[in-house]
Amino acid sequence: MAEYFTARGLPVPRELRQNPLTDWRRLTLIAAALIVFVIGLRVTNLDLSRANPEYSAQLLRQLFQWDLTILTPRNDFETFWDTAEGLMVVTIFLGIIATVFSVVVALPLSFLGARNIMSGNRVTAAVYVFIRLLFTVVRSIDVLIVVIVSAVLLGIGNAAGVIGLAFHNVGVLGKLYSEAIEGIDPGPLEAITATGANRFQVIWTAVLPQIVNPYISFTIYRLDTNVRLAPILGLVGGGGIGILLFQSINLLQYGAAGLIIFMIVITVAAMDFASAQIRRRLV
Repeated sequence: MAEYFTARGLPVPRELRQNPLTDWRRLTLIAAALIVFVIGLRVTNLDLSRANPEYSAQLLRQLFQWDLTILTPRNDFETFWDTAEGLMVVTIFLGIIATVFSVVVALPLSFLGARNIMSGNRVTAAVYVFIRLLFTVVRSIDVLIVVIVSAVLLGIGNAAGVIGLAFHNVGVLGKLYSEAIEGIDPGPLEAITATGANRFQVIWTAVLPQIVNPYISFTIYRLDTNVRLAPILGLVGGGGIGILLFQSINLLQYGAAGLIIFMIVITVAAMDFASAQIRRRLV
């Protein structure tokens, strides 16, 4: 087999010897991806022939002709909380409250879903399997589905939105928290266990100090995600500014819809910037 050397006489790593144009594994992967893409186009049968560019351009212009009347109460029965900015504030707090509820539930369950904490006997191993399966099931149910069910049980409004977001985030945060625990340095864990400490003492002294920053980072990330997702919940009666947005679209009030979309974009961008700054300082 031919040997390859650099200008300094050092052997070239095996990865650099392969030509990407002749590497059959890479070419096979690219071919498979292209085949899947072509099949997807045939299955979905995308039809863009009915698009009306003139109507689309007119609609886009209306979205930028903002209706500022939604920023103030429009009759004697409306208050600040019925205006667009009031509903935007409500939407932000929908995400905050849902995140708090999900953290309260996911935090204790995450320790039961960590393999390195629950190993030792059959009972704890069975609890571990059950909790991880629970996280998977809860996470697999989409937020909109939970909001629809909650709206039927609790009525259309903010409660349905909070329950939907919190329910889904229990599964997401539970998985993230559990994996953070499983990724800790096992040294302190083994040292504290060797002293004869019980499971609670091991968690308190060896686990918690290592997971505080990851937990905060994951929680902030999910808070940011919840605030971005909260306006969509209005589509199925989840409360917040989303209800006003979809009402405006259904009534063809595109000026109001455009202003609401702009407010959502600004709010989400601000939340994303703030959360990124906080997570960066935690690293």
